[in-house]
Amino acid sequence: MSIKPEDKIKVALVGNSDPRTSLQEVYDIKEILEKLGLDVILSPTLQENTLFNADKKAEIMNQYFADDSIGAIFDISGGDIANGVLDKLDYSLIRKQKKKFYGYSDLTTVLNSLISQSEQKVELFQVATLLWDSSGRQIDKFKTSFFNGSKDLYQTSWEFSQGSEIKGKVIGGNIRCFLKLAGTKYMPDLANKVLFLESHGGGKESLYSMFYQLKGVEGFDKIAGILLGTFTSYQKSYEQPIEEILQKILQDDDLPIAKTEEIGHSANSNALKLGDYIRISCNIG
Repeated sequence: MSIKPEDKIKVALVGNSDPRTSLQEVYDIKEILEKLGLDVILSPTLQENTLFNADKKAEIMNQYFADDSIGAIFDISGGDIANGVLDKLDYSLIRKQKKKFYGYSDLTTVLNSLISQSEQKVELFQVATLLWDSSGRQIDKFKTSFFNGSKDLYQTSWEFSQGSEIKGKVIGGNIRCFLKLAGTKYMPDLANKVLFLESHGGGKESLYSMFYQLKGVEGFDKIAGILLGTFTSYQKSYEQPIEEILQKILQDDDLPIAKTEEIGHSANSNALKLGDYIRISCNIG
């Protein structure tokens, strides 16, 4: 998506998961976007510290999707409770809209539900990284990608640990949050899909358990390949590459697997288009 500053298109900041602990951070993100020429509106639920406002959050999401003056919706929350809005979103309304929804981490549940229920193309991206990255590079990547149509925010390097090519429509996100969809109608069809996985928390045992649970999800045996992002806590504590653990659990030499250090929870994380087709090949020779 390319948003032109001169269009003065509105973008919305929402929070479908845990509320922002710092109101100042919300205003700082808003200020950055406004300096880039965007008209920013804030969801009134961003600072509501309650578990029981999923109805209100979903109503706001539905309103923002229906509002033709809003060009994009950025969720700046994360945590645990985003799946509370899933059965309250108006997927038939959302299906008719052509605006992008952006989020990461716990918003994996919403991102993949929008894919499965509304056939939306969404993006795994936290716009708060524009604030978190002190170098200013993240703002530059965002600006050139969203205003000029460049691919700066999407140019990601991948290293294959198994196979040499991955292609298909991408789904997934945070592994723990993706697994919340298991057994529900919101889980996307896995057949011929490329599954992206990353994690902020979780040690060796937790990830071992989640990989095994994932292996048992219906349709997992039909996926086209796996893309791995950063596994922040694990990579800080353990030397064994996370892809080795995954390969030992899956025992499938024919399944292509590739990893990047450029998508995950870091302050300079790239964006990944979900629900869209991707093709990645390793350079041989």
